[in-house]
Amino acid sequence: MTRALIVDDKLENRYLLRALLSGHGFEVAEADNGVEALTEARQKAPDVIVSDLLMPMMDGYTLLREWKADTALAAIPFIVYTATYTEPKDEQLALDLGADAFIVKPAEPEAFMEHVRKV
Repeated sequence: MTRALIVDDKLENRYLLRALLSGHGFEVAEADNGVEALTEARQKAPDVIVSDLLMPMMDGYTLLREWKADTALAAIPFIVYTATYTEPKDEQLALDLGADAFIVKPAEPEAFMEHVRKV
């Protein structure tokens, strides 16, 4: 079973992604912020990570930098899923930092899953 890690400080966003990914056969782990995400991933690495950008303690850009710098995690696809930083420059920064996909919230379920399947 494919394991996904969802990182978002909003419970309702994690709930929706958990329902969507679980419904497509994923095992789902969750984290509130980047610090929790790194701890979770280092204990049991996911097959893909879906992360918000605007979060307390460690934002998504910092998490992405840390993720790609960690040799054990760097090859795991990183999807940015954001409603706050949606400008082309924000997407370019995420891609420059190593994001495998950049999705603006809210995305239609099938469009979202298409991105997940691609990475």
